[in-house]
Amino acid sequence: MSADSGCICAGNWRAIVKESERLIGKLFRSSDGDVYTLIGIVHGDDDYYYGMWSKDSAQLELLSCVGSIEGHGFSLEAQ
Repeated sequence: MSADSGCICAGNWRAIVKESERLIGKLFRSSDGDVYTLIGIVHGDDDYYYGMWSKDSAQLELLSCVGSIEGHGFSLEAQ
């Protein structure tokens, strides 16, 4: 059986998930002071994204996985 050419589970997807899975559910502070939770990795038509949710502002931020979370101005909060 051949792999589905439309499958997102191959290549970079698996690497990004493996690299990020330990951070899912962790809290991050944005450069403007808001606290966000990394809710997971999101697959878009054009890219993969870190899904960041702020409970306080009810805002979802999608950060390109091309860079790091820190490179987008977020820092991991001490847990």
